[in-house]
This record gives sequence, structure tokens and C-alpha cells, in this order.
Amino acid sequence: MSTLYRNREEKRHDLIVANIVVDRSIRYSLTEGGRLLPFSDEEKESMREEQAMAAARLAIDRAMQS
Repeated sequence: MSTLYRNREEKRHDLIVANIVVDRSIRYSLTEGGRLLPFSDEEKESMREEQAMAAARLAIDRAMQS
């Protein structure tokens, strides 16, 4: 069976990225005293683009396997 991914780790990473809830995501800040901070709007937009690409790769992989 053909697949788009070279190994299971790549597919697992795409599964995680595709299913993340961007609006509720927070990050651990080392520069702000170790607080949990929300992402900026630019970071959220970048995460949404990455999420869309991961979902597209997963859909292509599913189509290749059927």
C-alpha cells in the first residue's frame, strides 16, 4: 500500500496538528516568568495554515491508500 509519509512519526505529527484547537491553544513563556500565554494573532494564523496543510496531507494519504 502506498503512503505519503516516510514514517509513522510524520503521520502522527500531522494528526496532532490537524486536530489542535487553535483558539484555545496556549504556550509556555520562558521570558515572561514561566507563565502560560495565548498566542498572538499572527501565530494563530500561522497555526491555522499549518493545520490546513496537515489536514490536506492526511486527506491525500487516505486517498492514496484506498
